Amino acid sequence: MPSRQRRRLGKMRGRRSRPMAEGALFLLWASFVAAGCAAVTSVMYALQPRLRLAWAIRRVEATEPPLPGPEPGPVRSPTLGGVATLSVWAAAALGVVGLVMRSIALDHAPYSNLFEFSMSFGIAIVLLYGIFELRSGTRLAGAFVLPVACGLYGSALAFPSQGQEILVPALQSPTLLSIHVALMILSYAVLAVAFGAAAMHLLQGFPLRVERSGGRYEWLPSAERCDELTFRAVLVGFPLLAAGIALGAFWANDAWGRYWGWDPKETAALVTWLIFATYIHGRGLRQLRGARKAWIVVLGFFAVMFTYLGVNLWISGLHSYAGV
Repeated sequence: MPSRQRRRLGKMRGRRSRPMAEGALFLLWASFVAAGCAAVTSVMYALQPRLRLAWAIRRVEATEPPLPGPEPGPVRSPTLGGVATLSVWAAAALGVVGLVMRSIALDHAPYSNLFEFSMSFGIAIVLLYGIFELRSGTRLAGAFVLPVACGLYGSALAFPSQGQEILVPALQSPTLLSIHVALMILSYAVLAVAFGAAAMHLLQGFPLRVERSGGRYEWLPSAERCDELTFRAVLVGFPLLAAGIALGAFWANDAWGRYWGWDPKETAALVTWLIFATYIHGRGLRQLRGARKAWIVVLGFFAVMFTYLGVNLWISGLHSYAGV
């Protein structure tokens, strides 16, 4: 096909896909709003018993001495929890539809720049947190996980939202690259959920250091429950991360002619994998106890964020193809 005719067809296709791209962008920002609502209501839901207790104590102290007896247990509004859950699924649905529409409009998966990466990462966290909440039966981790997703949505504001219709040669391996990127984003999202559970674990305290067997705060799950949730999430995210790194090596061989070259992104991903491997190995051998287990997961998630964002912004390498 002559180059002039190819350019003409490209312009016609661009005019047809522009409304879909704009609609996709609208859905992505609507997903951001819904995720923000989910984060706010999740934090309110988690803190509600504490706030109610503080308000009740203030009212009693202002009128008469408190009555003897145990402190009331945690009481939460089902309506507030329902709004939080509904907002999570609304954000996930809007985000997934928006990403699909953007992929159709641009004729490639959403991985051409950091705007698309950040949106995909945030949406994946919201979606997988919703599944985690459904499976675990607790909404409290949302107060720690969903703000991370909102931070990723918000970081997308710093990057241009225009997609690249013509990809650089390194990205022109659609099937293998799409699976590699999807696995990496899914693994990072699951590890973000593990980070939220580990943060609850650290906040709750550990039975050996507090008087109560469950932990410091009655309005949070027990330390043992937080540890169990963290471990379950890592067991899902760790093999996804390993598979993503392995597929990335095959893609690198197609794109650059070698499986591994110690590129900054590759090295950072390997370090992240080793951190979580240390967590699983140490926990399995019961060599990690108390706060060390949770701190390793927190460290691993910081490594995830550095691998995901820090390498692209601060260190140049072969993975800098997407730019900002």
